[in-house]
Amino acid sequence: MTQYVATKYVSAELRSRLKAEFPGAKFSVRTGTGTGSAWISVSWTDGPDTEAVSRIAGPLHGAHWDGSTDSYVQTNNEVTVTVDGKQITGKPIVDGINTHRDFSDDVLAEAKALWSAAFDGADPDAPGPIRDTAYVCGKHLPDTWAPQQVHFIAREIVAPKRWKAAQAAAKGSAKTTAKSRRKAPAKADPGAGITISYTAEAGVTVTGTTFGDGAAPVLRTHGFDWSRKAAHWYVKGTRGDQSSAGLIAAHTAAQALRTAGITVTAELPELPADTVLPAAPDPAPAEDVEADDDVPEDFAGIVLRHSRAGGTLAEGTARGDGSAEILRGHRFRWSRNLGCWYLPHSRDKAADRFTLNALAEALREAGHTVHVTVREDIARSFTEAEAEREERAADRAERFSDRADRAAGASTAAFAEARRIGSGIPFGQPILVGHHSEKRHRAALDRIDSNMRKGIDEGDRAEHWAGRADAAAHYEQHRKDPGRTLRRLKELEATLRGLEKLLAGESAFGSSWDITKPENVAELTRRHAETADQMTHWREIIAKAEADGVKLWSRADFAKGDYARSRGRWYEVLRVNGASLTVPGGPDVQPVIDRNTRAYSWDDRIPYDDIKGRMSAEDMAARLALKS
Repeated sequence: MTQYVATKYVSAELRSRLKAEFPGAKFSVRTGTGTGSAWISVSWTDGPDTEAVSRIAGPLHGAHWDGSTDSYVQTNNEVTVTVDGKQITGKPIVDGINTHRDFSDDVLAEAKALWSAAFDGADPDAPGPIRDTAYVCGKHLPDTWAPQQVHFIAREIVAPKRWKAAQAAAKGSAKTTAKSRRKAPAKADPGAGITISYTAEAGVTVTGTTFGDGAAPVLRTHGFDWSRKAAHWYVKGTRGDQSSAGLIAAHTAAQALRTAGITVTAELPELPADTVLPAAPDPAPAEDVEADDDVPEDFAGIVLRHSRAGGTLAEGTARGDGSAEILRGHRFRWSRNLGCWYLPHSRDKAADRFTLNALAEALREAGHTVHVTVREDIARSFTEAEAEREERAADRAERFSDRADRAAGASTAAFAEARRIGSGIPFGQPILVGHHSEKRHRAALDRIDSNMRKGIDEGDRAEHWAGRADAAAHYEQHRKDPGRTLRRLKELEATLRGLEKLLAGESAFGSSWDITKPENVAELTRRHAETADQMTHWREIIAKAEADGVKLWSRADFAKGDYARSRGRWYEVLRVNGASLTVPGGPDVQPVIDRNTRAYSWDDRIPYDDIKGRMSAEDMAARLALKS
């Protein structure tokens, strides 16, 4: 069976090949689709010539246009791409790759100066007749108009000279640049000091902290949160309000930091003289992943590090060392915030040793020195993990909302520009072919079309980001929904029972563990403790929901003949069970379903966590009587 590679993956492969072949040049690679066709457009400024780019793009063509038959002719090209960490080889779904090279203002200015020198100081922008040939830098100019001759000079003389010089400079820079094999982690430096300040715009903030300096656990215990966006610690609710509670927390934190041996500069308003600062609570345990690892101090290779608190990281790589493609092939991604590679969804989980070992072997085969360190004992509580996820969801909501607003503004501006251009053309005015206005008229129509398309694209983009912002804003509400939480607790209870069976030497989850091995017992014990921690957290959420007035239904609330509301409809209760209600089966098309209106003979069950209301048989009869 013939395997095909989608256009977007071919486009990504072409972008990768161009970047590798022409370092320093910036390419725009875009895909386009039509009726039964798909193509790729490549554009760039200055850089390599069109023939060099076409040589790279040629093997990725899946078809080419044959003007004699007015149809596409398939090629026998095959391409190998990486999709989700797996290599796929197949025929590219690409009916053509279009290339377009532009020239910068600097290149055109130099080309115009060379042209002007060749034609006795003439102005290439001034109107004039067709120019004769001239000899410029070893090239004969064609007999044509001045703008075409300037473009020839830019394409054949100036741009190649600049590209050659840029390549030589890049090669020399690569030889002289020292490649650090490992990023040195920030170590504790209490003497450097941090600053606690208050402003009306930012509230109470703490700046100058570094990873491992011991400030994080102290600040967390005093109500500070970390802002990934602003890269500082802050107290919620103090922006624009000189809150006494926030200032007391800031002064208390400053005192606790000084007690911990950290130099602190406090730029805070003075508290009243009779204010008594609360006693400092015990700080949370520090999360210094590197404190006790087994990486030698003088190690200069790549470190693959895993902990439950930090996830799986790859540190010590350098740009151009060949490790990037290997890491991407093993599902790693680059994080600008962390400054290293990371494995997505690896936090709060046991190390994926299969991936770690395979990655380490691949890196060693490529000539890298690799050290693997795994610390399963370094973990964070489930409550801390949930709080971070909620904070990140709030950051995403704000970020996506800003993107939606910008895209909506760009859409409105593009449509307005299209209308403005169209208002200058009388309704129904045809293009006057051969008239002096023909060129201007066609250009105006092109600009209208371009702006209308941009308005549509930006509108779609605004709708996309608005949807994502809404989903992120409702993340916490979705996670803490009582019904979902109760179902989650049932799953966790089943998981806990399975882990207890495994620890007792029995089989569970379709497998068994050898508990004679200490490492297996340690891992099962960790998972048992983590599951129990999750259950404690979600039970607290349920308790809070009940305290806030949320009704949690159980078998004590129903009797046979009552009506239960679920998913917008009322069902007659046929039987009350321990975990669910038995109700009449049938298509949910009517608002009230009982044993008389049921469509099918079988019964269905509704779990208690899916019930939203109750009504007695008498109340339902009265309600139906009113409607009739």
